Amino acid sequence: MSHRPMRVWCTPATVLILLTIAAFSASAQSTQPLQGDVTTGPVTTVPTSTDAGLSNSVLQARIEAQQRQIDRLSALVEKLEVMLDPDASGQAALVPAVLRSSSMTAASSATSAPDAAPAAPAVAAPAIGDYIPPRELLPDIGHIGAQIALFEGGATNPYKADAGFFSGGYIDLPWRNVPGGKLSYEILVGLQRSVSTMQTTSGVNVLVNAALNSYLGNVASTETSPTSYLTGPLPITSTVQERAKVLTVAPFELKYAVTKFGRFRPYVVGGLGTYVWIGSDNNSKTFNANTALGSLAGAPVGNSTLGAVLNALLQGSQIGGLVPTAPQLAARGVPHGQGNLLFGAQVGAGAEVRVTPKLSLGIEYRRNQVEGKNAAFNMFTFKQGFHW
Repeated sequence: MSHRPMRVWCTPATVLILLTIAAFSASAQSTQPLQGDVTTGPVTTVPTSTDAGLSNSVLQARIEAQQRQIDRLSALVEKLEVMLDPDASGQAALVPAVLRSSSMTAASSATSAPDAAPAAPAVAAPAIGDYIPPRELLPDIGHIGAQIALFEGGATNPYKADAGFFSGGYIDLPWRNVPGGKLSYEILVGLQRSVSTMQTTSGVNVLVNAALNSYLGNVASTETSPTSYLTGPLPITSTVQERAKVLTVAPFELKYAVTKFGRFRPYVVGGLGTYVWIGSDNNSKTFNANTALGSLAGAPVGNSTLGAVLNALLQGSQIGGLVPTAPQLAARGVPHGQGNLLFGAQVGAGAEVRVTPKLSLGIEYRRNQVEGKNAAFNMFTFKQGFHW
C-alpha cells in the first residue's frame, strides 16, 4: 500500500484546530485508550482502573461521543484546507498525527525508505472535447523563427529605363516545418528610382507652332517660309531627363528556407505583387523658346514677352511627355507626373548566414513579372536580417 505525503497548512486556524484535536485525544486516552484506525475500522477499548466503576454501556457511549467529535473536527480541518488551497480537494484528507493508526505509520515508513522512489504526481489527461488553448506569444515571447530584413541594392527598371537604386524590407513569419527546412509567410515592400535620358515629341508644341505660323502669315505651301509650318519655330522633339519611381508591394509570398546546413541557409521565395509606377520627363535643359523664336521672342504679350510666356507653359517636368503642369501648380509645389497601378508576380532566391542567433547577412535576386509591355524588372540586393 503506497502512502502519499500530505501537506499541512500552517495557519493559525489549522494550528488551533490541531491543538483542540490533540486535547480531545489526550482526554480520551486518559479515560480509555483507543486501538485501531479511527477512519477505517471499529474502535475498541482497554479497561483501566478509572473505568472499573462504570458500566460497559456508559463507557461505550462516551467513546462514541468522543469519536463523533473527532470526526467533526477532522471534517472542519479538511474544509479549511480546501478553502486555503483550491487544489486540496484532489488531495488526501488531513489526519492529525495523534490519530494515525499503526497500519498507516507502517505504510509511511515503507514508502520513505532510502531506496524507494517517490511517487510521481498524476497528470490528468484532457478529456475528449476539452478546449486546449494554443500557445500565446505574449507574455512568454521567445525565439519563434521570425525575421525582419532590410535590403538595398540595384535594380533594372520597367519600360527600358536605366538601372537604378532599390531599397526596402520584408517581414518573414514562420508557418510550418517541412522536410529539410521551414515554410514562411512573407510581406515585402520596396521602392526603386531611376534617372534616364530619353527623347520625347510633344504634340502640344506642334499646335503652338501652327498657331505661331498662322499669326506670322507663314503657310505650309510656301516653300520660302522661314520655318516649317508644324515643326518650327519651336522644337517638337526634345531630349528629356526622365525620373521614375516604382513602389513594389508583395502582400502574399511563401518562402522555403533550408535549415539543415546550420548557419548557412539558402532559400527560394515567390508570390503575388502590386506595383505603382510614377514618372515625369523634364525638358528644362533642352527647350528654350527665346532661342527658338529669335527676334520674335521679345514680342510683348501682356506684361511679359512671347518667349517668356512660352517657356512658362512649355518648359519643365512634362506630363505624358506632352506639356508641363500649369505654372500656378508648379509654384505651389503640387506633385505632377504620370503613373499607373499594375499587378504581377515575383520569384527569387537567396542565401543568408547567421552571424549570431539574432542577426544574419545575405544576398538575393528577385524577378518581377509585371503586366504590360516592357514592364518586367529585376532586383539584386544585399540584406541584413534581425531574428526573434
